[in-house]
Amino acid sequence: MRRSPTLASVWQHFFRREREERELDEEIASAVEILAEEKVAAGMTPEVARREAVIELGGPEQVKEAVRDVRPGRMLEQAWQDLRYAARGLTKSSTFTAVAVLTLALGIGANNAIFSVLDAVLIRPLPYANPDRLAMIWSEFRSAGQKRVPSAGPQLTELQRRTRLFQDVAGVWVGRGALTGQGEPEQVRVGWVTANFLPTLGVPARAGRLFARSDEGRGSSPAVIISDGLWRRRFGADPSIVGRLLRLDGQAHTIVGVMPSGFEVVFPADASVPSDIDVWSPFRDDLSQRPRDLGFLRLIGRLRPGVALDQAQAELDAISAGLRTSFSEYATPDLRMEVASLHRDSVREARPILLALFGGVAMVTLIACANVANLLLARATRREREISLRAALGASRGRIARQLLTESLLLAGLGGLLGIGVGWAGVRLLLGLRPASLGRIQSAGLSINVLAFTFALTALVGALAGLVPVLAMSRRNLLRGFQDRARSGAPGRSRAQNALVLAEVALGFVLLVGSGLMVRTFVRLLHADPGFEAAGVLTFQVGAPPRAEDDVSVQRFFRALQVKIERLPGVTAVGAVSHLPLGDYPNWYEYYWKDGAPAAERNKILADHRAVLPGFFRSAGIALLSGRDFTDDDDTGHPNVIVVDETLARREWPGESPLGKRLTATFIHSGSFDPTVAEVIGVVRHARYHALTADGRVQIYVPYHQSARENLAFVVRVDGEPLSLARPVREIVASLDPDVAISKMRPFSAYVDAARQATRFTTAVAAVLAVTALLLAFVGIYGVVSCSVAARTAEIGVRMALGGRPRRILWLIVGQTLRLTSAGLAAGAAVSLVLTGLLAKLLYGVGPRDPISLVAAALILASAGVLAAVLPARRAMSVDPMIALRHEA
Repeated sequence: MRRSPTLASVWQHFFRREREERELDEEIASAVEILAEEKVAAGMTPEVARREAVIELGGPEQVKEAVRDVRPGRMLEQAWQDLRYAARGLTKSSTFTAVAVLTLALGIGANNAIFSVLDAVLIRPLPYANPDRLAMIWSEFRSAGQKRVPSAGPQLTELQRRTRLFQDVAGVWVGRGALTGQGEPEQVRVGWVTANFLPTLGVPARAGRLFARSDEGRGSSPAVIISDGLWRRRFGADPSIVGRLLRLDGQAHTIVGVMPSGFEVVFPADASVPSDIDVWSPFRDDLSQRPRDLGFLRLIGRLRPGVALDQAQAELDAISAGLRTSFSEYATPDLRMEVASLHRDSVREARPILLALFGGVAMVTLIACANVANLLLARATRREREISLRAALGASRGRIARQLLTESLLLAGLGGLLGIGVGWAGVRLLLGLRPASLGRIQSAGLSINVLAFTFALTALVGALAGLVPVLAMSRRNLLRGFQDRARSGAPGRSRAQNALVLAEVALGFVLLVGSGLMVRTFVRLLHADPGFEAAGVLTFQVGAPPRAEDDVSVQRFFRALQVKIERLPGVTAVGAVSHLPLGDYPNWYEYYWKDGAPAAERNKILADHRAVLPGFFRSAGIALLSGRDFTDDDDTGHPNVIVVDETLARREWPGESPLGKRLTATFIHSGSFDPTVAEVIGVVRHARYHALTADGRVQIYVPYHQSARENLAFVVRVDGEPLSLARPVREIVASLDPDVAISKMRPFSAYVDAARQATRFTTAVAAVLAVTALLLAFVGIYGVVSCSVAARTAEIGVRMALGGRPRRILWLIVGQTLRLTSAGLAAGAAVSLVLTGLLAKLLYGVGPRDPISLVAAALILASAGVLAAVLPARRAMSVDPMIALRHEA
């Protein structure tokens, strides 16, 4: 019983299809009879007229498709017919379809990849509760010209007391610490925070709790919260970890919580707050009692609901004015606090890079779109008789336009699907090249935002590419092709095709210029002089022994370590510094002034302060220009001395020798930062500590034996491979104290390479985009010239038959192409002179209007244009003139 309806439906469907085919055949026969009658009236016999009518209409199958296309039906049925016909047509033209789909896949895939990064870094909200209400609070000392500097403890407590628009304000400082006890000693990043820091971010602990007010300040019990990574790495994801003890820097701390997997702190790069913090610990002293001019805290605030940033800034201006009035430490440097959205501030350095790359892929997509539009235009021109047939059989211009757009959208859809795969591969490439400034790029992938963007872009590209042949067909008399009895040859070059090629060349020129600027920047960066010599140097960071009782015992340990490393075979120099050039340890900079300067001239100029062991300058390759280096005698039992860099010496004593002069600099005594008068004993070259492309602040070096630090970065110059000393160095450290942790053992050159990452990333992506644009422009020029040469085959045959020289004919074709390419280059040059100015912040050692980049881009594109013209021209000239003359016979 169940089979009867199914069998009946099958038969019903069969008879319905048979009836439709019969009606279609009747309509075809009617169309053939109408045209045959016209031919009989013109003098043909009925048999010949009928055969010529079928041939002129395009053949039985083409007639059938045309008649089916113009038959009335519901909109959905017509759309399905359009799609089926477009699919059949593209399947028959497999080469055309493959070229168009691959071209679109390149453009859409490149957009997909870059937008994935753009979405992860710039668009996606920060992984915190109500992230739009989180804001960075920076200090600015206007009289000293210092912006975006950290804040002091009393400044934070005063801000917490006076604010009304911030729900909470918290502070953080990141240092290093050593974990001992269970397992091997390990050096970790420690985030020292106010108790409200993690609650201000609004991320709960995965296990245990966050800090409470009782966990901070004097008399509180040592407590820590650990990261999910440390919990898994060191404790094997022990579920009973909360309540256990963790030995940090030799002191037992209670683990009160574990942060969730994937939690990271997203701060601006210049805040010196890295995302991979292992241990969180609250400040256990009273921040309000710290020096008011000791800035070390990075402040973050959560705005109350409904409060705008400009309102918060107005309140901070009022609070700053009050602090300047109440405290002299804030009056002289002219303190002002500034608020910035945490999200926008954290991507401040990444935004120019990503927007420049996104502009580049947009141009690649436009070139791909122009290429496909040219292909579709040529295809539509070749199908003019078919389109004219549909018009003669009653198809409206709207119906024909819809069919052409359907084909374009289908191509774009196929290109979009393939482009998702290309984009996925592109994201993998970008992840491998990612610089540290793109902190959240690791989350880039096929998110809903990316898929929605890809879908919208695919539809837009399909519509734009299909619009060109639609507009071209709309300006033609569609019945003329039907009435023309002569067999038409290949289409000639149209104004629309020329305009599209011109646009491709112009956009390709802009991309090539941008890529050239980035390549020249990277080359200049490779040869930039950082003021030190990183080749052949091993570096590692080491902390003070956990059981060290005072500064003297810490100094004794580091001196013993230096001596033992000096005795290793192949070692030529050993030194140590508190802050390694281009390292990621939070910076140390303080005010300095000439000895005897009045109070009004103090606290105005900042300098980087570095504590160093004797031998650092030699091991790091920093040239000593005058005076002497530190020695072991420069300790607390002798007069305070300093070494300054050449920039400070020129600024303070122009035309004079700084040796013997006295400055007030900051020395550290038992953790206290004390302004100390010291004598200048040496001058060294200025070293670039923060970036390879910027000089940064002036530098003051203090002897480690007079200003002890708990962590040092050792610098070991060797003959041979630096990492060959890794094992001997570890054994020496373990022999001196098995509880001492070392970290970041790597060649000094690794820090230099890391400093080039952002430029390398931008240069690599820009080069890929430029090569893609060049390839697409070549294909576009080649396609247009090929069509033009095919249309002029008979003309070429006549010229050759009349004795025309092949070289002259070759130059005729190449010359026309060069004129078109030159117009595109001129347009591209005008556009690039405007747009390359946007790259100024990304360049180093080269201007945005660099003539070498402009000329190189023009020569490359002109050469590509000549090659694209020569290939079809030579093929046309190889055809026998008689065959060419019969081309339109």
